[in-house]
Amino acid sequence: MSRKWGKGLLVLGAILFGMSMVISAPVLGKEQLVLEFWHYWDGNNAKAAETFAARYNQLHPDVKVKPVFVSTGELLPKIQAAVLAGKPPALAIADIAWMGRLLRSGALAPLDAYLKERKVNVDDFYPSLLEYSQYKGQMLALPLTTNNLALFYNKDLFRAAGLDPERPPKTWDELVEYATRMTKKDGSVYGFEMYSQVDETGEGLTWNLQPYLWQAGADFLTDNYTRPGFNNERGEKALEFVVDLFQKHRVAGLARKDSFGKGQAAMVVNGPWMVGIWKDSVPFEFGCAPIPYPEWGKPATNMGGEQIFIFKGDEKREKAATDFVLWLTDTANMIEWDKMTGALPVRASVAKDPGYRQWLQGVEPRLLVFVDQQRYAHARPPIPEYADCSLAFAKEMEKAYYGRQSVKEALANAEKALLAILQKK
Repeated sequence: MSRKWGKGLLVLGAILFGMSMVISAPVLGKEQLVLEFWHYWDGNNAKAAETFAARYNQLHPDVKVKPVFVSTGELLPKIQAAVLAGKPPALAIADIAWMGRLLRSGALAPLDAYLKERKVNVDDFYPSLLEYSQYKGQMLALPLTTNNLALFYNKDLFRAAGLDPERPPKTWDELVEYATRMTKKDGSVYGFEMYSQVDETGEGLTWNLQPYLWQAGADFLTDNYTRPGFNNERGEKALEFVVDLFQKHRVAGLARKDSFGKGQAAMVVNGPWMVGIWKDSVPFEFGCAPIPYPEWGKPATNMGGEQIFIFKGDEKREKAATDFVLWLTDTANMIEWDKMTGALPVRASVAKDPGYRQWLQGVEPRLLVFVDQQRYAHARPPIPEYADCSLAFAKEMEKAYYGRQSVKEALANAEKALLAILQKK
């Protein structure tokens, strides 16, 4: 009996195996389309990329989105080399600072036809982010992540100075008033920390100063990014306010880094990534609020983030890669992506979603300030010359911070330097 059962099982197994081969033959015989997705993420962002790729692959068995890690410093050069060799990946992400160069490369596939076919509400993406997505009337990328700058303040130092820890400053005048009350004469504690040194790129100083220009109604570059927009009365008011923090009111120290984290500065402007860092590392209670702006001005902040885009290739590959991008950036998936990564919403529908806001309120309510402030975020110029402009600008602003030249001189010299850069193109 055992032999008969064994023989019967072998026969049955052969029949079932044959059936599986027949059933699976069409799928196995069809070549799977592999879409390499280059990124520089680690941590939660990398996990999110793997998770969403796997989920999409399960929904589309004939396609395999394959996330490929490339270090931050190597990603852009590797993309450029791959494009020159005619072998770019199907899709990739990039920091918005790189988009000016990538948009003009001629290597990115237009998304307009797909967006129209799928009836994607492009207006749901924040307009400032779309400045990094478009070139010469074509949509060549889509926003995927973003961030901005807000005010961090030390509630313990507020209490010690007799200030309400639940009422941070809202205006420039209040910022000066509060900072003055919390600055100690011996220099051990300043009321405000402001980035004041030119590093190798200058972007740290430029990035932190730009919001005050926008708040005052000035601009970094104007006329379609062809000339400086800060050497005017509005720009003077913005720079004078910042310089006075160092030179007149003496509530901010020069060449000081991470004073806030050390408890040596009562307030600082920084990004949402610092919420998690300081949450676990500082021995004091802190809050977050919008960046104060003048009563006669308007709210504004700077922003960062990343874009996702498709490289030109055969129609089949382009279409499959675009389908993945549109699926990934859908509101429902973006809600989950932002929860997994801690990124800020790039779509208004995500920022307004009751479920997302309730979740954020329970996990880290301080991040809601950044979510709500994103509508006031401005785009840095998406042009290849931006990096050179930022460094030249920062060098002149630093001189004003240190009192080596006047506000008017700094703005005039910066304008001259930027014009020289912009007129070379």
